Amino acid sequence: MLRISSCQQSIWALGQTSRVGSKRFISSGNTGKDLLNLDFLQPFSQKSVRRPPPVASSSSLRPPTGHYPRRGPNHASGSKNFDGSGRIPEGSRGSARYEQQQPHIPKITPSSVIPYFEANVTTWCRQMRTLKRLETFGFPLEESKRLLMLFAQEVQHGKLSGSEDASFHMLDRFAQTHEESSIDTIYSTIFFSWLTQTEHAHRSRIIKKARVSSSTLALADELMETTSCYYPADNFPFARTMHRKVIMHVGPTNSGKTYHALRALAAAKTGVYASPLRLLAHEIWERLNTGQIQPLGIEKDPSDTQNSSGGNPRWERPCNMITGEEQRIMGEDVGLLSCTVEMLGYQAKSDVAVIDEIQMIGDPDRGAAWTDAVLGLAAKELHLCGEETVIPVVENLLKDTGDELIIRRYERLTPLAVEEESLQGDFTNVRKGDCIVTFSRSNIFGIKKMVEEKTGMRCAVVYGRLPPEVRSEQAALFNDPNSGYDVIIGSDAIGMGLNLKIKRVVFESLHKFSAGGINPLSVSSVKQIAGRAGRYGLHADAGGSTTTLHAQDMAYLKQCLDTPYVAVDYGRISPSKEGLSTTMSILPEGSSIETAFDAHRFIGKIPPHLRYSSQNQLDQVYDVIDNEWADMPMEAKMLLLYAPVPWRDTKTVDIIKNCLTMFSETMSVQFDKAIEGTKFMSILDEVEEKMKDQKSTNSLEDIDIPNASDKLMLLESFHKATVFYIWMSFRHPVAYSNFEQVSALKERIEVVLNFMLDVISKKENLLQFKQLGGKGRRATAKAQDYSPRRETEKLQYLNKLDLQKLKLSKEMGGPTLKSYPTKSSSNTSSPKEYS
Repeated sequence: MLRISSCQQSIWALGQTSRVGSKRFISSGNTGKDLLNLDFLQPFSQKSVRRPPPVASSSSLRPPTGHYPRRGPNHASGSKNFDGSGRIPEGSRGSARYEQQQPHIPKITPSSVIPYFEANVTTWCRQMRTLKRLETFGFPLEESKRLLMLFAQEVQHGKLSGSEDASFHMLDRFAQTHEESSIDTIYSTIFFSWLTQTEHAHRSRIIKKARVSSSTLALADELMETTSCYYPADNFPFARTMHRKVIMHVGPTNSGKTYHALRALAAAKTGVYASPLRLLAHEIWERLNTGQIQPLGIEKDPSDTQNSSGGNPRWERPCNMITGEEQRIMGEDVGLLSCTVEMLGYQAKSDVAVIDEIQMIGDPDRGAAWTDAVLGLAAKELHLCGEETVIPVVENLLKDTGDELIIRRYERLTPLAVEEESLQGDFTNVRKGDCIVTFSRSNIFGIKKMVEEKTGMRCAVVYGRLPPEVRSEQAALFNDPNSGYDVIIGSDAIGMGLNLKIKRVVFESLHKFSAGGINPLSVSSVKQIAGRAGRYGLHADAGGSTTTLHAQDMAYLKQCLDTPYVAVDYGRISPSKEGLSTTMSILPEGSSIETAFDAHRFIGKIPPHLRYSSQNQLDQVYDVIDNEWADMPMEAKMLLLYAPVPWRDTKTVDIIKNCLTMFSETMSVQFDKAIEGTKFMSILDEVEEKMKDQKSTNSLEDIDIPNASDKLMLLESFHKATVFYIWMSFRHPVAYSNFEQVSALKERIEVVLNFMLDVISKKENLLQFKQLGGKGRRATAKAQDYSPRRETEKLQYLNKLDLQKLKLSKEMGGPTLKSYPTKSSSNTSSPKEYS
């Protein structure tokens, strides 16, 4: 029998189109017995492609129909668009550049759910990946074909469409907002829900008509039981012993919602603050310890004094901090804790808990941590701060917990205006206090160069690859009116976690690369980023504004800001390590951990307001776990799944693989051995020598770092490797025993990263100054220097540098960390590429 090619599969599965009501549906174009004939489906070999092709009815074949966007002023192919005036020629960045056919994701109204479900079931059953998935779960091939045939037939005959059946199988999920693969997931879970119904008549009919064995049904029952989570709240029995008061503080950016929740925390004897970012956790930890948050019930007193941090000594509250990479313990009996949300514990009671950015509960990758926090924190008062979009999800989560839910809504404290015009592509229109938002690292440095060249103002930069400490330092430079940094350029990282004195937000673009294509920013993202302008209490004159670099984007900006928030349909949950272990024991021998995750996603029955976390970012970690760490226990595998690993950064991943190999072979991970053969230490040493030169001359004019941008990126990768090591050392302190030494190394890298950003910025300004003969606006660039605080810290650091490096080498008990020779190509295999 002939095997159908992937192209033929897609064409065949598309079928013909028909109309049911006002919606467009896919049907096979046949009826009766031929419609359900799946004999053409052939078994896949174990060596076939891991990921089956996307559902053809989702228009997954998507050739580009327009132009991809330029990558900014640094990009070679786009550099001609920047002329001497600093203006981007009109029309070079129009909306047409974003024209790219995206996967068809249907929008299904509640009234169209049943017609859609019945019309598309045959297409789903005929997908090669549907049958392949059943085979990987351990279902016999021929029985799977017959089961799919019977399922499609019963759906088309309306046997799953009655009100009771539709409720049991949760068909209303079809009317929710969809991702590219969610229709496939919903059909699959309905199939298993139908297959595992326990009524005797139903089972007898399946056994008779589909000719399946009792062992096949038993396998389905086992998988359904272990992958389902009918009542997620029951996973947190400690919290279920309490009657909690849950207070939602919802409103736009700069509305004071988090401030009110933090006042309640500052007044509590015991409590916890949880954020999505280490930077935010550190900020709240510092503010609580230094008395910068006024406790609820305590009024200001005219006789109050200020401490060295600008806080009120009467408001100081001792607070510990725990994040994945850092612990700051002020005392064992301290009642308050600031942490990242993934570090929360659920076995202790507290008076107050504050969960920030609650809208993250819908995040495909991290949302499960927020769901756990809402259900699991044993706090008398639980404060949830964020957008009102997730109110329905929280209401559904708490429906059966017996908790009291109070919703408090807030309005923005300062006005936000959309300016009448864009910058018309002209960087000379940038002004002091601007924040320019773009979405790639190359864009950031390209725009930085253009702004500094055309205006004479220096620019701080903030983007995702920068360590939080460096981001915070760059934000401090921008906020300091005497630093000489008048503009900040950043990615969407500025939308969360930094208090910035931004007067105007300028969008370089309102599109970014995501989900395999160029997509417009969501309404929520635009509101979050634009709302950073005019932060309350940071400006003498209240209010902020926003605009775009290009006139073509102004309409979409106004549309987003005028559009009400759209409710989030569902939150996220993740499989437990116990559930994954049990699933692995049921699946065929040798099954991968990816298959165990797929079993939860495509079989498990969970409430309709929840979905399992996305696996979009996990392909690379699956490869490592299944191919290189297959013999490690499930607990270790789960730990690696959630470790802070930039899986697309091959240089960082190579170091991490070395660490994992040492862990599995010797249970002792020495960081100096993990970085053997890399150039990281030699680059670090080189730049530190340049820092010493700058110390002696007190000038950056003669500092030359060849290929500075490339070395900056390498050191960013090096920093991420140290973060991983520290993260693992908190969980395996005996195996990852170089905690103190690697922490010191991490601090060295952060100082160097800041220095390199200074070099890149100041060298450009000095070059412009020389070209102009020291005249004009750029003359101010030469006079700008480091702030006294930063210069003093840098000098103190350099004085200790040599002793620190010597101590580090001795404590590690190995060769010095000066610089290792690079492995020769003859004995080094090329690293695996991660896309």
